Amino acid sequence: MPNSLILKDLIINTGENFMILRDGLESYLSYRITNSVLDLHNAYVPESLRGTGLASDLILHSMHYAVMNGYRIKPSHPAVIRFLEINREWQYLTVYSLN
Repeated sequence: MPNSLILKDLIINTGENFMILRDGLESYLSYRITNSVLDLHNAYVPESLRGTGLASDLILHSMHYAVMNGYRIKPSHPAVIRFLEINREWQYLTVYSLN
């Protein structure tokens, strides 16, 4: 049986966004860090790429990033809130205020 290689999109951390570039189009999840809280406050996926799982990939990446860096998550964007409703195993990371 031949080996197959499954390539995932590369997620780049710009210091303000987690970003995926696919088909020449940029999708991103914006964040800011305050008091060890990763505030996920803005997201964008181009219309032609919506429904392909890019937003979920970016949000999941941010969850891993938070765990690896000792951060909590503030879900300030509806897509992040919805992700956490569906993926309850990540809710332990959440805070709803930066104070």
